[in-house]
Amino acid sequence: MRDAAVVAGLLAGALAALTACTGDAPSVPALSTPAPTASALAPPTIASVGTIYRQRTLEAERKVEVRVTARSEPRGIVTSVSMTSPYFSSSGTVPTNVLLINGDESRLRVPLGAPVCPAGQGDTVATVEVRAKEGVTLAATRVTLEDAALQEINAEECAAKVATDAAQPSFATGDDAWVADGDTLATSVTLTRGSSQAPATLTRLQGNVIFALEPVEGALPLTLSADQEQATVPVTVRADRCDAHAFAESKKTYVFPAWFEVDGEEIAVEYRATGGAQERLYELFEACGEGNDSASIGGQ
Repeated sequence: MRDAAVVAGLLAGALAALTACTGDAPSVPALSTPAPTASALAPPTIASVGTIYRQRTLEAERKVEVRVTARSEPRGIVTSVSMTSPYFSSSGTVPTNVLLINGDESRLRVPLGAPVCPAGQGDTVATVEVRAKEGVTLAATRVTLEDAALQEINAEECAAKVATDAAQPSFATGDDAWVADGDTLATSVTLTRGSSQAPATLTRLQGNVIFALEPVEGALPLTLSADQEQATVPVTVRADRCDAHAFAESKKTYVFPAWFEVDGEEIAVEYRATGGAQERLYELFEACGEGNDSASIGGQ
């Protein structure tokens, strides 16, 4: 036992001497600060005021662009947005995945509900739900929106509703309602009485970028009187553009304008080819492309 104590003492002395010679103290492991977990990352803050923009490329889908601005770090993600307004019914909650960067505007696409006619009172407000880009914690912010664009769209759609409540235009349905005649299709546009009993006079029909549409000579103007439920206008349709690029770039390929006179006011409205009518129009476009040695959409 005495020998062991002596050896221990000698080792301790040697270690002390070595430390004195080198000047180095025994190293102590540094303490590290753990990185914050995803659940601990707070979402960035959002400015309380935003703006609504009317983008022509979104009009066919009846959407507007809502722009909001991040006011803090870290980078974030908008996970959902909803909008309430005196001009339109609620958009509902729209899932999104839009990046937020401090100081930059982020652009959110929001669908419009049904127009409120006449418009109500109050602010247009978006509820924007965000999280940190690498986080999971969600925070909802109410953003008051500058809504002059909504007011403009509401005025147009409420005016159009006056016309369509009296006479809603649509393409005739059924395969036998579309008759091929060379490079054109003969069909008809049907006017159907809505909730209004106001007489409505259809004064003009027109095509779009892809399809030319012409009423048969002498068919217009046509009045749907208060006691009528339906009236029809025979028309011919042909493909005016046959190239696939124009077709792919068109935002309103199957949307057509019409003009009515209701209560002394001329009102522009739009109606869409759906179902079998859309299929026949696409076939017309395909035939046009083949006849002009142009690549069709189906070949892309």
